[in-house]
Amino acid sequence: MAFIKRLRNQSWLFPPTIADLIEEDHICRLVDDVVENIDFKSIEWRYDGPGSPAYHPKVMMKLLIQGTIDGIRSSRKISKATKENVVYMYLSDHLNPDFRTICRFRKDNLETIKLVIAEIAKLAREMGMVKLGHLSIDGTKIKASASNFSVVSKEELDEIKEAIDMELQKGIEIDEMEEQIYGDTDPDKLPKSFKDIKEKIRKDKAAKIIDQYKNGDQKEKKRIERQLGKAQNELEASGKDFVSFTDPESRFMKNKKHFSEFSYNPQVTVDAEHGIVVAEDVVQNVRDVEQLKPQIEQIEEVFGKLPKNAIISADNDYHSAENIDFLKEHELDGYIPHEKLASKMQGKTKESGRFDKDNFKYNVEKDDFTCPNGETVKFSFEYFDKTKGKQVRVYRGTGCAQCLDKKLCTKSKRGPRRIKCYGNEANLREMAEKMESPEGQEVYRVRAKTVERLFGHVKQNIGLREFLTRGLQGVRAEFSLACIAHNLKRMWTIKSQTKAIGVNSTKNGRIDQSSLKNLCSSIKGVWSQILSSFSKGLSIYQV
Repeated sequence: MAFIKRLRNQSWLFPPTIADLIEEDHICRLVDDVVENIDFKSIEWRYDGPGSPAYHPKVMMKLLIQGTIDGIRSSRKISKATKENVVYMYLSDHLNPDFRTICRFRKDNLETIKLVIAEIAKLAREMGMVKLGHLSIDGTKIKASASNFSVVSKEELDEIKEAIDMELQKGIEIDEMEEQIYGDTDPDKLPKSFKDIKEKIRKDKAAKIIDQYKNGDQKEKKRIERQLGKAQNELEASGKDFVSFTDPESRFMKNKKHFSEFSYNPQVTVDAEHGIVVAEDVVQNVRDVEQLKPQIEQIEEVFGKLPKNAIISADNDYHSAENIDFLKEHELDGYIPHEKLASKMQGKTKESGRFDKDNFKYNVEKDDFTCPNGETVKFSFEYFDKTKGKQVRVYRGTGCAQCLDKKLCTKSKRGPRRIKCYGNEANLREMAEKMESPEGQEVYRVRAKTVERLFGHVKQNIGLREFLTRGLQGVRAEFSLACIAHNLKRMWTIKSQTKAIGVNSTKNGRIDQSSLKNLCSSIKGVWSQILSSFSKGLSIYQV
């Protein structure tokens, strides 16, 4: 039987470079070209000064991005790949940073990672992949690297601190006693009574932490002291009754399965044209409603002022009078349903009753309501709702006493019907009417196809269902890397589908055929030309 000849020991007349061993259309070439063409001068100054030479941040960024694209998030596995995988050898330029170096870079270089994602978004804009015509905003909950069993209360933190202070004082007293009795005697020969005796670990978390501190080495003691300080600061900042000792900056949040666990709340804004992420962040606040304005501001920091009447779509978690007023003031076309309408659009609720607030007609000029029976509901007073943190305007019915339908309209046996308004009622009504229209619902359906698909990709393909790092800065860097990986994969997929890409040749999501004829079929050549032209500030790329 004939087999293909094996050539393990065959010598090379002209030894190939690592680049020769990688396919021309491999995504690592895009990673390499994009990162190489980003100006890192604004952060290179950090590496000035005495000490051993550092790995260039471009090398570290390439490894982290490629690892995220491949679903390899472990710094140990990335380090190993630089010795065994030709793709990672190519991106690292034959360098082999150890896992600690990779881990520290990811944790301590959030500014560098943010620079890269902003530059990639600008590049996508130059290439016609970002139109800024329809932007979809959404958030998700991703579990922190902390168990629910790591929770400690304020009382337990005080108990831990007291025990640590006592242990430190005890250590000082023992050192003084040992010095008087034993002088320079080898510590290993000290009597058993002077050695640490491990106590049986109690069931509660505070006792376990105290036990770890008492029996730990100097490094472990310092770690616990740092964590205690962070936990106390976060407990005070959050205003909560408990905190995670493992990751104090995480917060207790309920996920889609209605299970509460220590998590973070990533936020993204996706351009609907091709699904490119144009803004992202990770916050500790469980409520999405406060994140719409920061997302818009972040987009305008990168791209400048958004086009007039640009569409902004978001789910009901972002619905508030403040957000709707903000969009209107900035001449942006918002599409945000309120909670009841969102449930109705999903077929989860019944039709509204005759005397529901939505069926009371609002008169903008008079600032009053007209009920379904034609009676007037006038403004009465206003107050500040501490629970919701909002100013509330209360309106009272004027003809409720004689109304035969009063029992159907209000539960109050004596008083008239009351209506509460949170914010500009005219703007809220306008938004509701727009969302109930066929055009509004069609726009809203686009949101689900873009931003929600991103979270599916990040969690399923990249594997970011739980953060590996701890602390807000670390998880922000981790999520930004996932968004960078997503953007590059989208750009690479679009390029692969069209064979070549020309800026200003896309119209309605399609590539103009006359532009394609003028472009080279060589992937490497196209990317080099695009990036070279981009760096010179050109708007049209030709080969």
